[in-house]
Amino acid sequence: MIDNTNKYTVMQKNQYDDDASKWTVEERDHVVGNFDNHNNWKDYEYLFKKLKTEGKVALDFGCGPGRNIVKYWDQFKRIDGVDISEKNLDNARLWVNHNNLDSSKINLIHCNGVDLSNIDNDTYDFVFSTICLQHICVHEIRLNYFKEFHRILNKKGWFTAQMGFGLGHPRSVAYHDNNYEAMGTNSLCDTRIENPDDLQNDLESIGFKNFEYYVRPVGPGDGHGYWIFFRAQK
Repeated sequence: MIDNTNKYTVMQKNQYDDDASKWTVEERDHVVGNFDNHNNWKDYEYLFKKLKTEGKVALDFGCGPGRNIVKYWDQFKRIDGVDISEKNLDNARLWVNHNNLDSSKINLIHCNGVDLSNIDNDTYDFVFSTICLQHICVHEIRLNYFKEFHRILNKKGWFTAQMGFGLGHPRSVAYHDNNYEAMGTNSLCDTRIENPDDLQNDLESIGFKNFEYYVRPVGPGDGHGYWIFFRAQK
């Protein structure tokens, strides 16, 4: 069991709370840098490429101020969001309402930074995540979240996500490193995927199957060499 009071998780929560306190509808590049450029980045189509989302219920892991909830609102029956920062969740509700969508139709869930213990088993058809998991430079915590995603997914549900891929990011550590001593997050210290087999081995060890991936150009403002979009099925 990973202690949610560990030094790394406390640092992450404090930084995201601080960043989120500066976010407004007009000044929306805090937390998610290049907010509008990310919204317009065409390669996000690889997140759900060839997957059927209509009528499904999804969870956005590391939802931040709700960019993806709004972006993919019409593709699902419902999208909930989970985040380590309660202030991010407040901002997500603001962003949803600002876009004339009904935030009462979604659940915005606060997590402790190491697990999803307040979410029941077999709840979602999809768990998805972008520009979040690459900011967790502790392999033990990421692996625990992979286990949690498997637990909260319905049978045959999909986990689909994006992370940084390849060498080049000067503030990144290797995939299996447990850098609890990192002094910052959100690109101040990231992890990187150098071999898709590392992802596949972790996911299959948990019970996921049907692993697929796409290596693509790096997205807006990111320091990685490339991005990798990947998914696996429960």
